[in-house]
Amino acid sequence: MAKYDISTFTWYDQEPKRQEMRIGVSDSCGLRFNAALQRQLPERFQLCVSPDKRVMCIVESEEGTITLRKNGSRKLPKLQRDIEDAGVILPARYVFYAEDGMLFGELRAPKPSKPGTSKRKKAARSRRISKSQEKYILEGLNHGKLC
Repeated sequence: MAKYDISTFTWYDQEPKRQEMRIGVSDSCGLRFNAALQRQLPERFQLCVSPDKRVMCIVESEEGTITLRKNGSRKLPKLQRDIEDAGVILPARYVFYAEDGMLFGELRAPKPSKPGTSKRKKAARSRRISKSQEKYILEGLNHGKLC
């Protein structure tokens, strides 16, 4: 007889990894559409933003003028300025979901950095010198040439 009654255990399966659809907005790169969002984009689309710049909407449109570079980015300087003027701090991230044949993206607050995780600069690695360079330096020091 088994020591444990396995019929009372809770079973778990691995959840499929689902990459969220998103656009990152920054000063340097402009808008960067991630691969998951690019797969959902219609061939021709228009982008609009709510008055408070907290929600974006992508709509399929024959008049769509937005095209993406191969890396999934597009500079839209007026939109970037409007987002900043509305008080959104760049870089910003909009996470998208599909609804009624449109894609809606909501502004997400930046993830706070964990204390103590700031990147430290590595100490400079000492430069190795050859034996001939070492000999030259020592001779120069002995003869007062390198001081």
